[in-house]
Amino acid sequence: MRPRFLLFLAAAPVALLGAARPALAIEPEVTSDTSAQFYDVRSPTGETIVARRRLTTTLGVSAFDLLGNQEPDRRGREKLPELTFRARLRYDPDYGPGGGVDDPNNFSNLVPGFSRGPVDLMYAYVEGRKFAGGWLGFKLGRQYIVDPLGWWSFDGASVRVTTPFYVALEAYGGLEVRGGMPLSTPRFEQNGIWRGDRSGYDPSLYPSFQPSQIAPAMGIAAETTGFTWLHGRLTYRRVYNTGESTVSQFAGGLAPPVHYDETRISQERVGYSIDGTLPDVGGARAGFAYDLYMAKMASIFASVDAFVTRRLTLSVDYDYYSPTYDADSIWNFFAGSPMNDIAARANWDITEDLSASARFNLRIFQTQTSSFNENSSPNIVQAGADANYYPSSGATFDEGGYLSITQKLGENVHGLRTNGNFGKEGNRVGGDLFVNRVYDGRYLLEGRASVWHWEDRLREGRDATSYGAVAAVGYRIAPRSKILFEYQADVNRLVGVRNRAMLWLTVAVTK
Repeated sequence: MRPRFLLFLAAAPVALLGAARPALAIEPEVTSDTSAQFYDVRSPTGETIVARRRLTTTLGVSAFDLLGNQEPDRRGREKLPELTFRARLRYDPDYGPGGGVDDPNNFSNLVPGFSRGPVDLMYAYVEGRKFAGGWLGFKLGRQYIVDPLGWWSFDGASVRVTTPFYVALEAYGGLEVRGGMPLSTPRFEQNGIWRGDRSGYDPSLYPSFQPSQIAPAMGIAAETTGFTWLHGRLTYRRVYNTGESTVSQFAGGLAPPVHYDETRISQERVGYSIDGTLPDVGGARAGFAYDLYMAKMASIFASVDAFVTRRLTLSVDYDYYSPTYDADSIWNFFAGSPMNDIAARANWDITEDLSASARFNLRIFQTQTSSFNENSSPNIVQAGADANYYPSSGATFDEGGYLSITQKLGENVHGLRTNGNFGKEGNRVGGDLFVNRVYDGRYLLEGRASVWHWEDRLREGRDATSYGAVAAVGYRIAPRSKILFEYQADVNRLVGVRNRAMLWLTVAVTK
C-alpha cells in the first residue's frame, strides 16, 4: 500500500507540471535516494540483541519557473517574478524488531513512539521571489530555517522584504514540526521531552511519554543583503507548548498524578551571526545563540581563515556549547556545564590532484562536584571538619586531531585518514585506507580497510582493537543515477564478528 502511495505522490505533481508545460515552460525534476540495511547487533555470547532491517527512501519533486518568467524583461534590468515548488518525502521503516514493540497492549515488548512505517514530509513549499518590483519574497508550506539558532522546521508561511538599502527583513509563523504528528519527525524540536502519539495508551502506561500537541511558533529576522564579502543575520524565535503535560508521574497517596494544561513557552531564543571574506587574504565568522527562557548563553562560535598561499589555508576555531531544553523538560532542573572547543586546522593542496588536511582540537569542560548550598543537603553525614565537603573537578582537558591525505585522478579517489582522541576517560585512535574507482564511466568499485583501538578507563577490561573492511560494487545508470551494493565486516575481542549489508539506489530525472 505504501509504495503505491509514494508513487502517486511523485507522479501526480509531475503529471500536472507536464500538462502545463506548453503554457508555462515549467522545468520539473524528480529525485530519489534509497538505502536498505541488514544487520544484527549481537552480544559476545552470540545472542541477537537488536535486529535491523531498515529501508530508507526519499522522493523529491521540484518544479521551476512556474510563471514562465526566467527570461529577462524587455528593459533588461532584472528577471521577472519567479515561482518554484519543492517537496521531499522520506519513508524510513525498520522491519527488524519483533512483535509487540508498537502495541500499547503488549507492555513487555512495547517501545513507545516506535513506528514500523514512518512517513516524514521533510519539506513541501511554494516559494516566490522578486515580487512587488523585487522587494517581496515568500514561502508557504513545510520549510526549513537554518540560522544561528540551528536547524528548525515548521509548517506555515514566511515573508521576506529585500530593500535597496542592503537590509532584508523576514517574518515567519506557523506550527513547529514535532514527532507524533502526521507526516512529522521530532528531529528539529527542542530536546528534553519524550513526545509522540499516545493513541490507544492507558493513561497509567509510560506517563513520561507525553502526547504531542500543536506548537504555535513565530520569528523575525534582519540580515544584510547585496554585499558579496559580508553577511550578518539577527534572528529571534519563540515556540509555545499547548495541551496537557504530566508534572508528577506517580500518584502521591490518594492523589492522582498532576497534569498541567495551559499554553506556555517551549523555547525563546535570540541569535546573531556575521561572516566575511576578502579574496587572497582570508575570512572570519562569529555568532551566538542566547536562551531567553533559561537566561544563559547556549552557544558561541568563531573562526578565522588565513589564505597563506593559493594552496595553503590555516584556520583557528572556537566553539562554546551549553545544553538547553524545552521549557517543559525536567532536565532544566539539573546543573549542566558547558563545553569549550578550540581547534587549529590546515588545508594544503599539494598538487592539482593531491591534497592534505590536518586538525588539532582541545576540549575543555568542567563537572559540577560542589554543593550549591553546602548546608542544605540532608544526605551528608557530619564528619568533623570534612562535613559538606565536595572535591572539585577543576577543568578537564581532552585532546584530539586528525590527518587526511586524498588523491583525485578524474573520478577516482583514494587516500588515508587517521584520527585520535585522548583524555582522562580513555583514548581512541585509528584510521583507514580507502579506494573509490570508476571503470568505463559506469562501473563502480569501492573499498576500505580500517584499524581502531580504544581504551575505556571508566570500565576496566573494555579496551580492544577492532579491524574492519568494506567492499562495494555498483553501476552508474545515468550521470545522476546509480545502484550500489556494500558489505561490511568488523571484528574485535569484545563482540566477535559483526556484518552489515547495504543496498543503495539513487535516481534523478530532469525533464
